[in-house]
Amino acid sequence: SSSTNLPSCPRYNIILSTYIRNLAIIYIINSFSILHRITIFAMNTRSTAIVSPTSIPNQSGFMFKPIQKWDKSILSTIPVQSLQQSRMAHTFSPPYGLESNIDEELNLCTEDLFTDMLDRQLDFVSPSTYASGAAYLPYRRYLVDWMSDVGEQCRLHNTTVHVSILFLDKIFRSNNIPRSQWQLIATACISVAAKYEEAEEHCPPIPDLLLLTKLNQAGHTSLSFRDGESEVLRYLGWRLRAIPPLHIIGYFLAKGATFQSDSWQGRALIEKIPKYVKKYAEFFCNLTLQEYAFQQYLPSQLAAAILLASRVALQLQPRWRPELTRLTGYEESEIKVVFNHVWSYYEEQFPGHGQRSISPQSIAEGFPY
Repeated sequence: SSSTNLPSCPRYNIILSTYIRNLAIIYIINSFSILHRITIFAMNTRSTAIVSPTSIPNQSGFMFKPIQKWDKSILSTIPVQSLQQSRMAHTFSPPYGLESNIDEELNLCTEDLFTDMLDRQLDFVSPSTYASGAAYLPYRRYLVDWMSDVGEQCRLHNTTVHVSILFLDKIFRSNNIPRSQWQLIATACISVAAKYEEAEEHCPPIPDLLLLTKLNQAGHTSLSFRDGESEVLRYLGWRLRAIPPLHIIGYFLAKGATFQSDSWQGRALIEKIPKYVKKYAEFFCNLTLQEYAFQQYLPSQLAAAILLASRVALQLQPRWRPELTRLTGYEESEIKVVFNHVWSYYEEQFPGHGQRSISPQSIAEGFPY
């Protein structure tokens, strides 16, 4: 009886989705195991640090010294430059418009997640893997638009669509995929990305995808689509943690990308400015996704440049500041080339908008879409 139900593949959908989700759980456990051990160590030594001055070995054999009593004489051993940097840290302007502290809300240190994203961003996009001569690039824009439309009709998160396109780029730039298989592989990339990025109840069922993309009219069944998903997983080596700039922008915005001492067109910020920065940042992420040339930059560099472009588009002053350097890890000079590329592409696609005076009302009415 199981063989007669196999073509509809509901069981396969559940198994594949569960397997991918288990991979995600394993990854999260591995990512936070070190942080968890450090936290447990701090909790265990906080009350005994002064009583027991001996070093405490951990399971890896490294030695941790317990917290000692505060000694004012330590100040004399700290370089003057470090003291000045410490004072400067207290003069940073607080973020503007944050409704909650993301670290407290999630009960974890999100900077650790950001560090992990920086480490893993090279898996899908890096200057070393940039292939400007890939055979599929003349058709890439059509594929991106089509995949974005499918994702929108399936009500998937924007980040899921971005991840699926990173899957596609990694597969197509390093493999000779027959054009007759492009639609199947592109749809399979969307399906696999959804099963990794979305909640299980939001993953589009295979029969619905076949109907939506008209793959069923091309003779594809749930079984052949399963083979397409398997091919995608094989091409990717089951490494599904893709880091698009949109993921990194989400971190920047959650930590605060506007500040109380910012000004907008010479005036104090208004309540909706952070929302407009978010709107522009997402717009620039979608815009740069369409052009493969932006994959010559690290996602973190492109995300920082997009944040700068969003502030410039809204005429926020200063356009870049030490708080943003501390947040992104980049000085403005380090992302100047990337920003100029983003801004020139923006003006090319929307002539005249780069010189136009931007107002919150214009954004609310749909500018620059």
